[in-house]
Amino acid sequence: MKLLDKNTGIIIQARSLSTRLPNKLFLPFYNNNGIINILIEGFLNCVDPQSKIILATSDNQADDVFIDIAGKYGIELFRGDEQDVLNRFVQAASFYKIDNIVRVCADNPIYDYCGTIELLKSYLAMDSDYTAYELKGGIPSIKSHLGFWGEVVSLRALKKIQERTNEKVFIEHVTNYIYTHPDNFVINFIKTSPKFYSRKDVRLTVDTIEDFEMVKKIYAALKFNNESIRIDDVIDFIDTNAYYLEIMKKQILENSK
Repeated sequence: MKLLDKNTGIIIQARSLSTRLPNKLFLPFYNNNGIINILIEGFLNCVDPQSKIILATSDNQADDVFIDIAGKYGIELFRGDEQDVLNRFVQAASFYKIDNIVRVCADNPIYDYCGTIELLKSYLAMDSDYTAYELKGGIPSIKSHLGFWGEVVSLRALKKIQERTNEKVFIEHVTNYIYTHPDNFVINFIKTSPKFYSRKDVRLTVDTIEDFEMVKKIYAALKFNNESIRIDDVIDFIDTNAYYLEIMKKQILENSK
């Protein structure tokens, strides 16, 4: 397990009120566990327990449910503005005194946990503001529908965004300003392997009930004992079960980012 240094933390962005699929993080997904449970347990199995893992949710009463979730796993909880997600991240990082943020979106149940943590090595070596896996067209993976990885961003970069804009799109989508204004930041993209680089046809992020039921079946088909699912195996499975690609095609058209 990797021990994250005291200036680094994993911040998981989560809320219970989703327009398209309310309470999606708590619906039974695998062995009666919800997506949020699976996600937290995945990172706890990848990093040392002494590392900072922060569940960042809103101050909406509906999100009181995360108090018990954080307590169950012994991780930190931060609550902030429901709509201004950028400020929620800035406040959470400032409160817990971390400068390097591994940003994780909670609607991705099939995660490459250690692959996400590996981004840190490159981020620190490059002294970058932002590090992410890159897909075809120079697109950071967070903008795709794959849902395999998080991203690493500095607190200083997030504060710079706050100084430069208050546009809704940039405060709701925390890092969007960085890769749409590359001249203002030190950006470090790492190309994914050819197996993922051009896969705009794969959707494993969960926004709708169709997503949920589909990804639930894929997860169950590939999960063995306590081992993490290999993302290479996910792609192979999908390619040999074209039925899922048809569902994904429809969902990608209806839920483009």
